[in-house]
Amino acid sequence: MNRAAAVTRRTDGRTRRLRKPERILVVDDADAVREFISFILTGAGYECRAVSSGCEALALLKSGERFDLMLCDLLNNPHGIVLLERTKKSYPGMPVIIATAPFCVCTARFAVNGLGASGYLLKPFQAKALLTTVWRTLAGRSISGATFGTA
Repeated sequence: MNRAAAVTRRTDGRTRRLRKPERILVVDDADAVREFISFILTGAGYECRAVSSGCEALALLKSGERFDLMLCDLLNNPHGIVLLERTKKSYPGMPVIIATAPFCVCTARFAVNGLGASGYLLKPFQAKALLTTVWRTLAGRSISGATFGTA
């Protein structure tokens, strides 16, 4: 799906530079979930930075660190909706995917339809759903209204 940046030496002795991997900011207060998401995305060639709170995420963004996509839980400190609003205000071009439990599906749909989130994943989701959602979002495909990972 994604090719990590690397310099490769071909058999003819010349080198070729591949493009840099897309950088994804993973925001979730659950250690196991952050580790799972980062493991899957890194294995697919993405570069991940994982944090446990919205405050940490906002600080990273404010520091100037570049991300191509943010995947965040509807967590506290601040709530995922507040994080989404602040992110879209300051970085309107950065796609945001909401990852949340099925009982928060109405909030997730509101985030997509009313606040500009690019899509959402319902927990627990499978690796394939995560990768498909991220790939489609980074490729610029609309996934609004999709419910990936509900099977």
